Amino acid sequence: MSATDKYIDYDTFLADDFDATKYTTSIINESNASSDAIDIHTELSKLAFSIDIVNKQIQEEVVTNYEALLSQVTGIKELETVLNTVQLNIHGLNESLQALAHKIRDPYNQLVVYATQLENMQTTCELLRKLHRFILLKKRLEVQLAHDNIDRDISTAALTIYELETIMKESDFEGIDIVTCELQFIEKSRDRVEDEAHTLLKEGIETQNQAKMAAGLQVFYNLKQMGDHVQDIIQTMLNDLIKEIKRVVDMQSLQKELTNNSNSPNVRRMNNHEPAIGNNQKQWTTAIWNRMESLMTNMSDHCIKIYSLEKVLEIKKDALTHVSFLEEVAKTLDANSLVSYFWRILSASFEKELKDATKVSSFLQNVLVGDYPKLLKLLHDFFSRVAMHNGTLLSDYSQTPEYVIMLRSFQTFQTSFLSKSLQRMYDAVNSTFPTYGSLAKSPPSRNNVLNITRIIGHELETASFEPNLSQAIANNAVKALSMFCVKCENLLPTNEQPVYTNNSNTAIINYLNMNIEIANILYYMHQSTWKILEEYPEKTVDIVKKGADDCHTLMMKIGQRLIESMKKDAASVLLKIHNEDFSGKIRRNFDPEDDSSSYMKELQRHVRYYHTTILQNLSCGAEPKSWARQISKYILHVFIFQASLVRPLSEAGKLKLAGDMAELEFTISQFMSEYGARIEEVGDEYRALRAFRPLLFLDSAQLTAAHHTAGISKLILIHHLIVRSQRQQRALQLPNTLYDLSREEYMKWMDSIDNENEVVQLVLDSITKGSKLTESQLEEIAEYKLILTIASNE
Repeated sequence: MSATDKYIDYDTFLADDFDATKYTTSIINESNASSDAIDIHTELSKLAFSIDIVNKQIQEEVVTNYEALLSQVTGIKELETVLNTVQLNIHGLNESLQALAHKIRDPYNQLVVYATQLENMQTTCELLRKLHRFILLKKRLEVQLAHDNIDRDISTAALTIYELETIMKESDFEGIDIVTCELQFIEKSRDRVEDEAHTLLKEGIETQNQAKMAAGLQVFYNLKQMGDHVQDIIQTMLNDLIKEIKRVVDMQSLQKELTNNSNSPNVRRMNNHEPAIGNNQKQWTTAIWNRMESLMTNMSDHCIKIYSLEKVLEIKKDALTHVSFLEEVAKTLDANSLVSYFWRILSASFEKELKDATKVSSFLQNVLVGDYPKLLKLLHDFFSRVAMHNGTLLSDYSQTPEYVIMLRSFQTFQTSFLSKSLQRMYDAVNSTFPTYGSLAKSPPSRNNVLNITRIIGHELETASFEPNLSQAIANNAVKALSMFCVKCENLLPTNEQPVYTNNSNTAIINYLNMNIEIANILYYMHQSTWKILEEYPEKTVDIVKKGADDCHTLMMKIGQRLIESMKKDAASVLLKIHNEDFSGKIRRNFDPEDDSSSYMKELQRHVRYYHTTILQNLSCGAEPKSWARQISKYILHVFIFQASLVRPLSEAGKLKLAGDMAELEFTISQFMSEYGARIEEVGDEYRALRAFRPLLFLDSAQLTAAHHTAGISKLILIHHLIVRSQRQQRALQLPNTLYDLSREEYMKWMDSIDNENEVVQLVLDSITKGSKLTESQLEEIAEYKLILTIASNE
């Protein structure tokens, strides 16, 4: 840029939005605002100067680049020549296109005309064909519906009508007189066919005539209206039933009915919905159940109709697709079958109407809850009729979804009824156990038990016709029996008392009497419960069995507690064997029977006491015999165990001990005979007693022979050999002494170990490790060698 360029403002004039008028106006406005009037002239001078400078620069550029400018002028002339040539070619091309368009357009226009004519002819032919078909179908329909046609089949007429209507919908017959004049005939024919089909279907459903139902359904199927028509029939039935249900539970209509049937004055109202029943409860209740019975009969009739209709729909099939009519109807109903749809709507409506009615009428609520089995019996009879119609057993039908759905609609009443039923059982139990007064701590009587079982039996009998309700009542019975057991157990003394007294100790007598009476009443309850279950099905018995077993279990628990107390008492007496002197010498004229032990006489008194005071008073079936056998087994076991520990034991002592055994055998034999049993039934313990008596008088070496010691445990033999070692200079010590245990503690310890080999090893360890004798000293003791022999025998 030259030095003069800095005086020129190029940017202002090069701007895209430069406007000369605006630029001039701005200069004038600036000069008017300024006090100096020379500003316009100055600006004009600048513009003139700038123009001169620009002209000068243009000239300089032209002079500098004149060769390039000349070459561009030559190129422009050549370009004009080329453009002229192209223009001529374009003109020729346009003329060719116009000629070609002329050759194509005329045939195309002619083809369009021909195509239009052909389309019109085809439409006309199609219309004529349909018109011809319409005329044929119309004539066929006249023949099919002629009154003198004996073989008239309205199902084929229905198919003809449907085809005629389809043709009229698909074609535009407007303005064609031959069609217009027949429209009224077709409409009347359709009405006639529909009326006859409806009559056939209705009569078929009412009379259970499958042929008529099939004919009516076929007509509506041909008319493509079967689904909607069947749905209308079902809905009509449902509406009738719902209306009937509302009437049955409407207390206002019931009041009008009772008022019209009697000469009594109008019944005043308790509120807007429920009249005051007054003293007419029986009359109102009878009227309600009469209505309910009529409703159930009506419902069963409708259900049978639905089943019959569904059976026909299932049999009928489309001739071409072989799809059953039932599948077509199910699509319309949006259900698997007619029956499921019918039951779903009916049960929901039935449940709703009953709930709404009982909300506003407490009397109706009380009737339906209090006599719920009667309501269920009506439902049971209702399903019996339906099952009989279907040719199935009610027991099989009671597992169907329809039965379950209807039963669920009664759930509210069943829950309330079960609650009241349970309360009646609880009341019977609670009345047996008063919380205050003189009888507060007295055990229940047999009359109380009979009252409870009578109520349980009545509740079960009320629901015996319906398995589900019967099982629910059975569960309530179990709860009542469990409550009875809990209350009986609460009466039992908590502190343990001895069972034997020889001075009429009041505490002991009361303790025994309470246990005995509670055990007896529990057994009586157990037997009474089983007695009322004789006529009930297995499932009900299995449920109530738990409650009866609870009574038996508690009775056995009480009995076992008494048995353990008697065992403990007998053991304390038998332990006195060690207070006797068995080390004496044989005297002249020695008689073991005259020299009997004091502990044995005491044991005899105690055993007689067990029988007369306790077991004889237990009325628990065969259990006292079992308990007597347990006591006998335990007495013999303790005697043999303690007798094997008696030390010192002389020959006279053996005779005395043998006499004690004879007395014990006689005592136990008498004790067992009181319960019709023999002493042999005691088992191993009796055989051990019989074997132990001759064993006392055998040589020590003979104690290892199995035929001499059959029935006697190794522990008893080892004890006896240890006792016999007293004749040696160095005698073996008894295991209880070495283990620093009392004879009672030692016996309990040994009894707690089930493995005999382990017991024997403990005794051997006490001899070898607990004794102060060395191994060689032990070897010198003959009894020790015999003990090792016995221990090693299998």
